Amino acid sequence: MTNQRIVHNLKGIFPPVVTPFNRRDDVDEKQFRENLQKYAGTGLGGVVVAGSTGEALSLNEAERLRLVEIARDVVRPPELLLVGTGLESTRETIRLSREAIARGADALLVLPPHYYKPKMDAPALIAHFEELAGNVKRPVILYSIPQFTGINMAAETIATLSRHPNIVGLKESSGDLAFVKTILRKAAPGFRVLVGAAAILLQALRAGAAGAVLGQACFAPALCVGVYEAFCRGQAKTARELQQRLLPLAQKISLPFGVSGIKAALDLSGYHGGIPRSPLLPLGAESHRVVSAALREARAGLEL
Repeated sequence: MTNQRIVHNLKGIFPPVVTPFNRRDDVDEKQFRENLQKYAGTGLGGVVVAGSTGEALSLNEAERLRLVEIARDVVRPPELLLVGTGLESTRETIRLSREAIARGADALLVLPPHYYKPKMDAPALIAHFEELAGNVKRPVILYSIPQFTGINMAAETIATLSRHPNIVGLKESSGDLAFVKTILRKAAPGFRVLVGAAAILLQALRAGAAGAVLGQACFAPALCVGVYEAFCRGQAKTARELQQRLLPLAQKISLPFGVSGIKAALDLSGYHGGIPRSPLLPLGAESHRVVSAALREARAGLEL
């Protein structure tokens, strides 16, 4: 696809797919491929590989790039393959981004550098992202998740970056609806905002967001897509009802248990989740019961 077409298709629901591991703690390529194949035909806008839910920071470069190769073999246009490539140095981010593009990435989802937090002010972040965007051939999507990185990119910084011709969007995962609305108001026309918090999905869509990257879409893609499609069709009542069903999946699975909870939910939903890579710990028996109950609550009486 051309970059113009990629930006046009940057909308809808994207699962940040998990990385299954086998008993030797190696990436289980077969299970990863099978998960992707099950997403086909569910109405997703595409997938995110090597994101936070995919345990990107626990993967080495070869593992990340191999996942991109597998995903490219399965994910077909118009669905998009978004790949996390953010590293601490600008040079290494450019290098990894180019390698991901060579293996089929449609667009790059890029965390801000965050180890040297006191020095990551607006000029540093703008210089970093503009240098990256000017040195890769595919679109760049900014990734704001301050609860993990400790970096709060200001609305003015994001607005400035939105005017770079190759910085096309933002994944905003703070869950702060007011901040999302500020970005939508200040960013350049056509700049795509994807939210990363299920609790504000419908409100963000109403405000002008293009879609979402949701951990819940890994194990409940039809429900997440249902909210988006009902909104797009103007079916306000249905969209509200489906949004309410999403809430326990966030409040009782993703927020308290993170990647481990999402992987457990995948196992309970007919996908491959398994255990996370150390230092993350798998769920205990009681937490598994909480996840199972939340899934039953969300799906009660629902046919999707």
